[in-house]
Amino acid sequence: MTMRTHWMHLAVWSAILLSACRKEEAVEAPDMGLDYFPTAVGTWVEYQVDSLWRDDPSNVLDSVSYHLLERIEEHYTDLEGRPCQRIHRYVQDLDGAWVVRDVWTSTVDAYAAEKTEENYRRLKLSFPVRDARRWDINVYGTGATGDDTRNDELLVAYEQVDQPWSTGSLSFDKTVLVKNTVPPNFVDTREFEERYADGVGMVYKYWEESTNRVVYNPDGTIALQNVGWRLRMIAVAHGS
Repeated sequence: MTMRTHWMHLAVWSAILLSACRKEEAVEAPDMGLDYFPTAVGTWVEYQVDSLWRDDPSNVLDSVSYHLLERIEEHYTDLEGRPCQRIHRYVQDLDGAWVVRDVWTSTVDAYAAEKTEENYRRLKLSFPVRDARRWDINVYGTGATGDDTRNDELLVAYEQVDQPWSTGSLSFDKTVLVKNTVPPNFVDTREFEERYADGVGMVYKYWEESTNRVVYNPDGTIALQNVGWRLRMIAVAHGS
């Protein structure tokens, strides 16, 4: 082998090694699922909301349906130095104009997405988004009752990770379902589901909390009385 040929071989191998190194450097980081909880100002979702509450002992059964719009209005830094989002929740007045009903907040890092709803701080998503990953939404101590002295643990897990889903009017290529892991029993019913779409945020929610009470009537018969409520939200439009 001549010296010229040797140097040509060396140059070829150097080019191959350099190309391999560049390919390794170009490997994308794993998808942690952060896009299921967008934070860009202007991101919005409009929902059809249906709510029902029931109190058999008081002979109360009522419901309400309306449209609600959630929009990220601004970024700010909280007292802990964390980057946060301020969220306005709008409902329509009698003239059809959107008016602010609530102001909520959220914050996201590499491990979790939190949301403060009616002053209840909840851990909405846990990263990375993976099948069967579990956590307690009310890990910070506040839940459906708002009673800090009550253990209001709400254990959830991921299901149907990165699966397509449709509302009937809207279709999403990539969604994930967050669902409670503790089944209901004869006395207490707790059903909780939230579905998130990539780049959109929450597109579906169902939450039911109810308690059955056994009542012994004067004539000796037994009746079952129910007290509780349920909420359903379905996305009907979204944008940014």
